[in-house]
Amino acid sequence: MTLDIRSHSGPRPSRTNPPTVAGPVAGVLGAVLATSVAVWLTRSAPVPGVVLPPEAVRFGVPLARVLLDLALTASVGLSLLPILLGQRHDPALHRVLRAAHRGTMIAAVTWLAAALVSVALGTAEVAPAPGITPATLAAYVSEFPSAQALLVSAGIALLAAALAAVGIRSPSPLPARLLVATAGLGLLPLLVTGHAGDLPARWHDLTMVSMQLHVYAATAWAGGLAAIAGLLLGHPPLLARALPRFSQLAGLCLAVVATTGVLNALVELATTPGVRLPSVLLTSHYGQLVLAKASCLGALGLLGGYIRVRLLPSVALGRRTALAGWVVGELAILGVAFGLAVVLGRTGVLPSGD
Repeated sequence: MTLDIRSHSGPRPSRTNPPTVAGPVAGVLGAVLATSVAVWLTRSAPVPGVVLPPEAVRFGVPLARVLLDLALTASVGLSLLPILLGQRHDPALHRVLRAAHRGTMIAAVTWLAAALVSVALGTAEVAPAPGITPATLAAYVSEFPSAQALLVSAGIALLAAALAAVGIRSPSPLPARLLVATAGLGLLPLLVTGHAGDLPARWHDLTMVSMQLHVYAATAWAGGLAAIAGLLLGHPPLLARALPRFSQLAGLCLAVVATTGVLNALVELATTPGVRLPSVLLTSHYGQLVLAKASCLGALGLLGGYIRVRLLPSVALGRRTALAGWVVGELAILGVAFGLAVVLGRTGVLPSGD
């Protein structure tokens, strides 16, 4: 697949180019596939006398969460486009910005729906015998901070959808900046649950800050790339303006994700009683998922480096490149990493046989 950003037949009539969906679709498929495979490989053996939730629930909980994460990530990335492109009196730019706000509204509604579905499936997971009833829903929300965090995030998603609707009518800098801040706020309640919240007080604050940096960097990186792939590959002049700026942001995000990821994994492993490093990386599902995520990060570093060194100069000069194919590959790997991250957050650290 190639991206030809030269004009071969003179000026073309002004029109809105259709979105290029291959990249975002590859990311979603990669996330869903990675989540499903990881859940299947890390599933626990049945325990006599313990009622397990149905398979649909066991797979549905992480799948709903990864769709929530992807929708939230898309909201952030689409909100970043006006900042990457700047504000100019350009009809093509205004059409792209309106499309970005429409996409943000759709992503925010998906985020809202996935959060509510996650609460319902979480109820069925912790109370498999009675299932989802008003009483079990109320008990789940009142007793589990993770359910409360999902509802708070759902409320923020509703606000993001409203801001995006405003942006469709008036694609000015203010709605975009408010959307970035709102989507970032939507991540916060989701970060207070998980492994980091269970660490000893000595490591808790450091790991929480590290986790927040890790998630925000990954979200900006993946979301920005998906937005560029979906809306700018068909607009070469806008792509030449936004991609160099995004490349600098992506390089910083890669460094932050790598550094904080290593720190978080080491602290988690080192503070778990009965764990022996480095053998636990091979003998536990948690360690295996960490290695799989590290492999994804290494592949992403190579892909990103190639795009930045070999393709970015050509894009900036308006030359023909194979950018689209490389971006689809990078988004697919990012999707796999997101799926692994969701399952990692639900996986115990002890070796698989313990």
